This record gives sequence, structure tokens and C-alpha cells, in this order.
Amino acid sequence: MKKFLISLLLMLPLAFSAHAQQKIGVVNTAAIMEALPDVKAATTKIQDLAKQYDSEIKRMQDELKVKLEAYQKEEASMTDVIKKRRQQELQEMESRTQNSYQMMQEEIQKEQEKLMAPIRTKVTTAINKVCEANGCAYIFESGALLAMGSSALDLTQAVKDALGIKATAAAAAAPKATGRK
Repeated sequence: MKKFLISLLLMLPLAFSAHAQQKIGVVNTAAIMEALPDVKAATTKIQDLAKQYDSEIKRMQDELKVKLEAYQKEEASMTDVIKKRRQQELQEMESRTQNSYQMMQEEIQKEQEKLMAPIRTKVTTAINKVCEANGCAYIFESGALLAMGSSALDLTQAVKDALGIKATAAAAAAPKATGRK
């Protein structure tokens, strides 16, 4: 038993040194997503859908406003039965407008998820390929790190290259300015 513990203690530094030599990469997925034409196209589709829904909600709100103003003008001359019926009508219109707004927001979220899911999958696949190609043990999101050592590999451009995104002049100059590749 003693020999086992001694050999285990002797092997422990070797295990830590093996971990210390593993490559760690970082990527900025926000920069990658921002540069993808697919994301721009999806964003435009979502914005167009949101504009359509906004105009429909505005139409419903305008209709409600007109009916409310008409009710307020005629309220003094209405019988109690007509008042109650009109109030109920106005409440139902307001409820329909709110329900429509909520349904439209949910539809926008569903459409956004439908359009963005394949893009996220494509980016994740590219990150995995770059990770393997560079022999990295781990790749972290650069935006979530508090500090990054000089030995960490910034693989953002490599992932962009894997996705076919060309480097812009400003982006190509940035790694030179920071001293990192």
C-alpha cells in the first residue's frame, strides 16, 4: 500500500505538467457571428417580421382608440345596457390587442431561433475543427475571460477563415497592435 501511495505521489507532478502543456484557445463568437453574412440576412428577416407585426399592433391600437373616443363622446346619452355592452366590447378589443402582441413576440422569438440555430451549429462545428487542427485541449469564449495569458491562442480569425469570412483591413491590423496572433 505504501508503494502505491508513493508511486501515486511521484506521478502527480507529471499529471500536472501534462495539463500545464495543453494548448488553450479562445474565440470571440460575437465577432464571428457579426461577420457572418447569414447572421445579417437572418437579422434583416427578423426586423422585417417585427415591422409587420408592429404595424398590425398599431392598427389594432388605433382602432381601439377610435372606439374608446366614440364611447366617451356618446357615454352620457347611452342606456346602462348599451354602456355595459360597449365597455365589454372595448375590454375585449384591448384583450385581443394584448394577446396578439404577446403571440407576435413569441412568433418573432421562434423565427429567430429557427433562423439562428443552423448558424450557431455551423459556428460550433468550425470552432471544433479549428480546435482539433490546432491541437487545443480547450477553447473558451474570450468575452467571458477576466484575463488571458500570452500563451493562449486567439483562434477567432482561424474560425472565421474556416467559415470563409475574409479578414478586413482593420481586423487584420488588430492582432499586430496587441502583440498577439
